[in-house]
Amino acid sequence: MKQQITSLPHTGIATFCKAPYVPDLTDLNADVAVIGIPYDEATAMRPGSRQAPRAIRDASTRFGFLGKGVDSNGFYDINRDRKLLSGVSFADCGDVDVIYFDQDRNFDLIYSAVTQILEKEALPVILGGDHSISYPVLRAYEQFGPLRVILIDAHLDYKDNLLGLKYTNNSPFRRAFELSHVEQIISFGIRGIKSTDLELRESRSHGNLVFSNYDVFEQGIAALMHQIPDTVGNYYVSIDIDGLDPAICPGTESPEAEGLTVTQVKQILQHIGSRGRLVGVDLVEVNPYLDPSELTQHMAVQLLIETIATAFDNA
Repeated sequence: MKQQITSLPHTGIATFCKAPYVPDLTDLNADVAVIGIPYDEATAMRPGSRQAPRAIRDASTRFGFLGKGVDSNGFYDINRDRKLLSGVSFADCGDVDVIYFDQDRNFDLIYSAVTQILEKEALPVILGGDHSISYPVLRAYEQFGPLRVILIDAHLDYKDNLLGLKYTNNSPFRRAFELSHVEQIISFGIRGIKSTDLELRESRSHGNLVFSNYDVFEQGIAALMHQIPDTVGNYYVSIDIDGLDPAICPGTESPEAEGLTVTQVKQILQHIGSRGRLVGVDLVEVNPYLDPSELTQHMAVQLLIETIATAFDNA
């Protein structure tokens, strides 16, 4: 079929921002590589985030102007009065080929896919999936240490185990901290009554920083950033959509009231972008079954685009 010129959101194949589809990672030649991980078997309560990569891609088609490779004009940020992502090329690399009931195999495939993307010097943008997928993704960053992880989440996800299981979506950052190249985990928006005092004590005793939702509300992002060591380095951002308030993003397995706003998350991202090098991002726990309005996946897309922009803001 002849190439589409207008490329309207509802036409063609729903890749991320209508970027070229590059299923073979050996053919990857782009600044940004988007890959889905449709896996939610580590979820304890309400499954469905396996459908998130497809739903997020569909929502992203209204930003198809970003998927035009080096011909992309990017987008204009009226609040900062500047053009972002101009000339930055995107590729959609499809999904990791997960299978039922084989977590070891799935995690190995995730690790391998992210490793290949990094070898191609592209920025990995990961569409989860439940939050357990962050651990095998972070395993692939051995050459990027010391690595700081910025976590936007309602929960610490720092349990050593849950009923003897070490790789559920309750534990990815406990496992990640055990990686020698992960130096520190900095969490924003922690709240609710699911995280335990033991998790909090252990995380802080390991040198991690934990900022609750009230820390954000009462002190502000700029003040919290002064508590982060002022060293330039590599940062990885993990956004659990339940870090935001469920009035904004209701489609998630484990919503918690009094969450962060989109503006607050954008401020975190912009501060981090000015302090170091963003080397990857995942966005997880979107459950499209739980939000008939589709608002959650639309907010997820905008947060991903904002995060990607921070990686190229100073280019």
